[in-house]
Amino acid sequence: MRKVLLSIGLSLTAMLAFAQQDPQFSQNMFIKLPINPGYAGTSGVLCATAVYRTQWVGFPGSPKTILFAIDAPLPTLHGGVGLTIVNDKLGNFGFMHVRGAYSFHKPIGQTGLLGIGLEAGILQGSVKDNWLAPDGTDGTADQAIPNAKVNEMTFDIGLGAYYRTEQLFVGLSASHLPGKASSLKDTDFKYQAARHYYILAGYDFFLSSTLKLRPSVHVKSDAAVTTFDANINLLWHDMIWGGVSYRLQDAIVPLVGFAWSPNQKSTLKIGYSYDLGMSDLKSHHSNTHEILLNYCIKFVTKPKTQSHVNPRFLR
Repeated sequence: MRKVLLSIGLSLTAMLAFAQQDPQFSQNMFIKLPINPGYAGTSGVLCATAVYRTQWVGFPGSPKTILFAIDAPLPTLHGGVGLTIVNDKLGNFGFMHVRGAYSFHKPIGQTGLLGIGLEAGILQGSVKDNWLAPDGTDGTADQAIPNAKVNEMTFDIGLGAYYRTEQLFVGLSASHLPGKASSLKDTDFKYQAARHYYILAGYDFFLSSTLKLRPSVHVKSDAAVTTFDANINLLWHDMIWGGVSYRLQDAIVPLVGFAWSPNQKSTLKIGYSYDLGMSDLKSHHSNTHEILLNYCIKFVTKPKTQSHVNPRFLR
């Protein structure tokens, strides 16, 4: 008899239904590098971002994701660089993404900047061996369930373009470009990362000298299923913000945050979002929490000085 862990089956069904091999984030308007390498360094400052997301609280085997990303401009290379590390767990399945990014920057107009980026790294997948069937027995008698932990690794590549001005940002990107060429394979395990395509955009409307309205959209697709997040945030002095997102057929997401500047060169941002589930899984979990920390440092470069020698004077 085929024995399958009930919670894992439900989790995988939900994952396939929403075509989310890549982890989902609700505060995606503040998390751009992990989906678009063209963003690297375009903010003009060194920024580090950490995110913890616990999805579908109370659901057995529910997804839990930890993200760390850092990027900075690098004028000597005419662009910027970045690093993204994502650890995503779903029941007995675990995935880790580690990718480095480079973005070539091209100024456009007075305030516009275009970044064309490439990212490359590794994708690691693992499956634990502590399977448990609904009747309380383990899965050792089932040939379809691995009897030992499986851990495989392959390469990964992505591309992206990101454009921003003082008020506008737009990005296009694609991840997992190798497709079948970078499948994770083992005797009892096969995983292929589908290509994902992303569009992100946002615009700042200045309501007054202190208030700013920022609508944004985040579209994602694997060429089979497409979904989107639509968000609107109200920001006061760029220090306190609050807003709401709608994720198609999945959730309504209130979110809040604040920024604190200990000095003129650095800023710490803290954000929180709470996903109110709307899908058929709503009756099986207690919604989703996501916490974001972002710290940016502005480096002030010394102006170049030039000296000239007057030939009238002896040296």
